[in-house]
Amino acid sequence: MTRQTTTRTRSSVTGCAVLALITAVLAAVAVCVAAAIAVPAFFDRPDVPPEERLAKKTGLTEYRLRTAVRDGTLTDPEIAYAAGGRWSVERAPSTIRVAVRYSPEEACYAYEVKQPLIDATAVRKHRLDRCPAVPHEPT
Repeated sequence: MTRQTTTRTRSSVTGCAVLALITAVLAAVAVCVAAAIAVPAFFDRPDVPPEERLAKKTGLTEYRLRTAVRDGTLTDPEIAYAAGGRWSVERAPSTIRVAVRYSPEEACYAYEVKQPLIDATAVRKHRLDRCPAVPHEPT
């Protein structure tokens, strides 16, 4: 019997590994293409309307002020954090009034906090017709 000689220099395991790698890469590309086709508007979300953006900002300020008064005090750093923009404060014996200017909407809101400051203290807000002087910059 004669012995066959082969000219193969690579083993069949290496060839199978290369084919498996190529198949995995092609499968990943196919998944990416399918996802790009299935979700065409994913990156084209419309901008949030200015009214909705302002409503979210004022709601967040009201929530943060309500949270800040729970400990019985309302400090300037707490107001600055709650406002997130330019603000001013007027402190009276019965009420603390915080005015906040929001940009880029250029709208102002007043937040009134009745004293004494307790856990159940209500924070009332209303929109101002014109913005008062708000000397404090956002931090």
